[in-house]
Amino acid sequence: MTKNNKGKKSASEAFTEMIKEFGSAVAEIFNDPDLKEKAKEFGESAAASAKAFTARFKDEEVRSKFNDLGKAAKNFGESMADYFKDDKEKEEQEDSKQQATVNDSKKKPENSVNQIIKEGVDDTVILSSTGEGKRDRNARITGYAFAIAWSILLIIFFNFFNRYIAYYEYDAAAKEWNIFSFITERFYLWLPFLNISLIINIVGNIILIINDSFYFNNIINIVMHVFGIVAVSVLLSLFPFDFSVVPDMNLNIILFPVIKILLILIIVGLSIGILIRFIKIVVKISRSS
Repeated sequence: MTKNNKGKKSASEAFTEMIKEFGSAVAEIFNDPDLKEKAKEFGESAAASAKAFTARFKDEEVRSKFNDLGKAAKNFGESMADYFKDDKEKEEQEDSKQQATVNDSKKKPENSVNQIIKEGVDDTVILSSTGEGKRDRNARITGYAFAIAWSILLIIFFNFFNRYIAYYEYDAAAKEWNIFSFITERFYLWLPFLNISLIINIVGNIILIINDSFYFNNIINIVMHVFGIVAVSVLLSLFPFDFSVVPDMNLNIILFPVIKILLILIIVGLSIGILIRFIKIVVKISRSS
């Protein structure tokens, strides 16, 4: 072992120290002997698991399998990017190559307005078919995938774990946590509107992964924005919140107007987004006609 590595802790040892320190800190906060013992047991168990996990990475077979997994993931990503590449983009790429060959062979100076416009269009087509265009397409696909994943997480949380939107109070006598929900029964009247909006968002982003051409992109986003406005508007109307469960504090006076303002801002933002996309569609149609 070199001088620089002397006294340096391994990853598993550092993990062990971190878990034990965290457990001790939590136990000191609640001053609970049972909690201290459980924290110690958890730290020792986690440390043993970390050591076993680290030891497995020294195995050549495991390393080889991870290398194979990385290669497979890379090949899959390249295949997906190529599959979702628009047919129109492929055609434009071929046309731009042919046009570049024709321009090189002719090399005739033309100063007419039509030639200037034509050259500008050709440059645009060539730019769209370069590697930069491919990167933009892949970045958009990644964004759509994250939007789908986020919508799924929201559906799961608000339908099955909404009880955790609450105030927590530890009962030392009973040695358990009491949970006082911030949401009222009206929340379940709003839940179907949220679910429909998120499902529309998932379907819309799946469609955009397949085809996110100009009209598809704008029209689908308008539809998703409309359902989003409906969901937020219903939430604002029902307003299923109650923060009076927090003792010695009247949070309703503070949080009610803040939440309402935020919801109104969301509605305004989505409405502006719809207006901008509608204008883009109108302008596109007027130019092409």
